[in-house]
Amino acid sequence: MDGDEPTDDGRERADVDPDLAMALGLYALGDVSLQEAATEAGVTYWELEDAIESAGLADAFDLDRDVSATIDDLLDEAGE
Repeated sequence: MDGDEPTDDGRERADVDPDLAMALGLYALGDVSLQEAATEAGVTYWELEDAIESAGLADAFDLDRDVSATIDDLLDEAGE
């Protein structure tokens, strides 16, 4: 099945990077941080964030968090 075929509900199927999808799934389950998910997918944190926003999932993934909270999380992870 290619990316041009419609889904069961008539929407066009988007091409999905399986590594990115797996990483987002792990993040959604709380198994990894957003930074770890990005590393798993082979992209930067910011590229992963852009992909989430492009897919319209920013609200579901709480990407509107305060930037300082994100920086604090990244610094905590770097110190581990």
